[in-house]
Amino acid sequence: MNPHGNVLGRREVLARCRAGLAEGGVLLHGPAGVGKSTLLDALAAEAAEEGELVLRSTPGATEVMLPHVALIDLFGPHLNEYGQRLSGHLRSALDTALLRTSTTHGSTMDMLAVRLAVVDLLRVLAADRPVLLALDDVQWLDQASLDVLRFAARRIGGHRVRVLVAERAAPGAELVGTAVCPPPVSEIELDGVPDGVIAELLRSRLGLALTGTALSRVRKASGGNPFYALELGRMLQRGGSQSWLDRPLPVPDRLRSLVADRLASLPEQCRPVLLAIAADGEVQVAGDPAVTAAVEAGVLVVSSDGTIRFSHPLLAELVYGDASPAERRRAHELLASHVDDPLRQARHRALATVGADPLLAKELLAAATLARGRGAPAAAAELCRLAASHTPADDPEIGLLWLEAARHAYAAGLTDDARFCCQAAIRGVHHEARVRARLLLWELAGHDKSAVAPLLEAAAEDAGDEPGLVGWVHRYRAELAVRQGRPLVAVDELVAAQEFAEMVRDQDLLLQVLALRIPIELQRDEPLAWELVLRANLAADGVGVTQAAVHARLAAVVTLLRRGQTDEAVDAAAKALSEVERSGRMHELCSVLYACTSVHERAGLCARAAEFAETGGLLRADIEPTPGPGLTMRAAGQLNTGTAEAAAELLDAAIASGEHVHDREWLAYALGMRGRAHVLLREYEPAVRVFDRARTTLHDIGYQDPAFFMIDADLAECLALTGEPGQAGEIIKDARARADRMGRWVVRLGLDRAEALLGDSREAADRLRAALPERHPYPLELARAWLALSTVERRARRRAAATAAARRALDLFTGCGCVPWQRFAEHELARLSAADTPVTDAEQRLIELVRSGATNRQIAVDLYLSVKAVEASLTRLYRKFGVHNRAELLSVTESAT
Repeated sequence: MNPHGNVLGRREVLARCRAGLAEGGVLLHGPAGVGKSTLLDALAAEAAEEGELVLRSTPGATEVMLPHVALIDLFGPHLNEYGQRLSGHLRSALDTALLRTSTTHGSTMDMLAVRLAVVDLLRVLAADRPVLLALDDVQWLDQASLDVLRFAARRIGGHRVRVLVAERAAPGAELVGTAVCPPPVSEIELDGVPDGVIAELLRSRLGLALTGTALSRVRKASGGNPFYALELGRMLQRGGSQSWLDRPLPVPDRLRSLVADRLASLPEQCRPVLLAIAADGEVQVAGDPAVTAAVEAGVLVVSSDGTIRFSHPLLAELVYGDASPAERRRAHELLASHVDDPLRQARHRALATVGADPLLAKELLAAATLARGRGAPAAAAELCRLAASHTPADDPEIGLLWLEAARHAYAAGLTDDARFCCQAAIRGVHHEARVRARLLLWELAGHDKSAVAPLLEAAAEDAGDEPGLVGWVHRYRAELAVRQGRPLVAVDELVAAQEFAEMVRDQDLLLQVLALRIPIELQRDEPLAWELVLRANLAADGVGVTQAAVHARLAAVVTLLRRGQTDEAVDAAAKALSEVERSGRMHELCSVLYACTSVHERAGLCARAAEFAETGGLLRADIEPTPGPGLTMRAAGQLNTGTAEAAAELLDAAIASGEHVHDREWLAYALGMRGRAHVLLREYEPAVRVFDRARTTLHDIGYQDPAFFMIDADLAECLALTGEPGQAGEIIKDARARADRMGRWVVRLGLDRAEALLGDSREAADRLRAALPERHPYPLELARAWLALSTVERRARRRAAATAAARRALDLFTGCGCVPWQRFAEHELARLSAADTPVTDAEQRLIELVRSGATNRQIAVDLYLSVKAVEASLTRLYRKFGVHNRAELLSVTESAT
């Protein structure tokens, strides 16, 4: 079970909460819907899984006047079992406060006794097991319960009671929750989740795969508030996200009621100014009385540079959406005459104009070119789309305008917008626009190419015998052949495409052909592949940031990496990343981030690899139609600096997605990473199954380079560990032959470590030790080789050598910052220590009871001890064997018992 399944984008906050709870109390506070309850639920679930007693109260607004309601929630379920341990008068007072007995006529409740009873009950509960007091929506806590919990908070220090509080509060408001937290109190103010999380939130909770302008508008309007984003998403689900492309975003009534009261207090004369600010977002109108009134009402805020903005983006959507079309046009007309930036001028002029206006369309197209030069493809897409909307419908060139809008939207990662514009271009009469729009729809299909063959057929028919267009059709047929595992067919198509590219001098097409051919030739003819790399990168230098140029640069990165030139690959990837980030091209950024992840992981720079993986994974979730690639990238981050458990959960979802859309390439990646997660969890038999499936899938689609995914050694190692030495030997033999043929010396160390697990332990250990270099281009491979040496030395009963090898592996993993493998190596060291650690009879009995699945209370009964004594004994065992929990204790004591 994963208690954090519903917590997105809050890893750092969760870490701060855990740290705060280790010291005292934690107070989470922020506006409604920002995710306080979700975090509290996750931490409560985590505590329950660790065996803590979770006492939970969630008061409502209607319960504020009902005394002791929160105490009934917290302690009522446990009073029968533990109440008898309280002294008589304290139990009686608490029974009365919790309405379990009634007061006698004329008597009053002893409030001090109630308070002391709660303190004593908490101590009793904590003596049995740790307690987490979880108080949600504490702003609605009844006063009587608040007084009692405030009294208890000052008196439970030194006992195993943690307090976690969530409170709805505006920024700067006085907080109630601090009073019920034991000191020191960690106050954590929650704001919106990161932009990259919103798409995943909508997808996972609503099944809404939102991209493009609709997604960006939901992000902006929600201000990162998860509740707001979900409500807006539900509204779009009902109306269709594309229908809001050129209209105000609808604000559902549930959200309107949360923010509209601020607008209602303003006089009517404020509306025009508010509408102008809502229509532009960067207006500077300081000193206007309407602005002053709106600032005082909390509707507007003034930034340090004098720019006026709404206090929450949702207010801007309300103001703009509630205005009539005529009012909005007047606002844009006024703004067009007041702003200086030519892009904003053109946009406002377009939004103020109704109907066709060829001169305006020409101005908008020029503005789009300017926006593209500024690295703002999203703005360029909108300006081209507006140009198309102001072009006469019977103008044959309108298709090219829609195509330009689609290209810019694609570059900006606005997938839905790009698809909409492609369809508009296809409806036109311009045959080139129709061909290129269909080919762009191929790109927009992402990694699901199961239904795109008709697009290529239609594009070929429209292309006729025009060389430039026919060359592009060949280029996409080549990619389809690559995805189908037909590399020879792909090469034939690429050769044809190259001939047409050279015939019409289409440098962009030529670059794409070279970039597609390099990975194929890397597995057939290394010198030719390197020659193509040099040619492609020379050609890319004068092109700027285009899809083809980026792919050419990444081909160089991949080639350097597989040749073991890791430092050069890191530098080349950094250069590509810098160029693409400035361009604003989102699809190319996804590709570069994936390359950066792979390069930095191979280079042993795991923290950087994890950053690239997380960023790239969230970005792919935004712009790609299927979730598999994004989930796989995020899992790669977990395999670098997170946990194998978290990686496994992400990869299971990625595998399901890949199977559903028949995306064999990313499915193979996800399977390979899932195998590594199995290994880290010591699940070797399932690791064999997924590694074998990943390897077969990669080979089926033409990826036989042993340095591509480094899967052969992992599969052979797991086969050896599961008693299949014959199969392991065949895998190693095949991989060595391919490595020798392709010059992939970098994989030999991995094959050596796998092979060492097959032979005579002492001889195998000596051979592997002799093969270990001082340095290796892939530091994690070197660390894993030392770890394998430790296993072989342990089998040879050379425990000192095994321990030294495991320590060397741990040092290398630690130096790389690879947290999951670091933990794995620590566990191996603990196992080695356990074999030499004497276990007393009492400890042996305790370990056996733990192995039988007995709880602490059951162990206490069996051994005639208190629960507290059992916990203390377990703590000493954990410290003795260098472990952290029951599962690790059982693992490291297997050989000792």
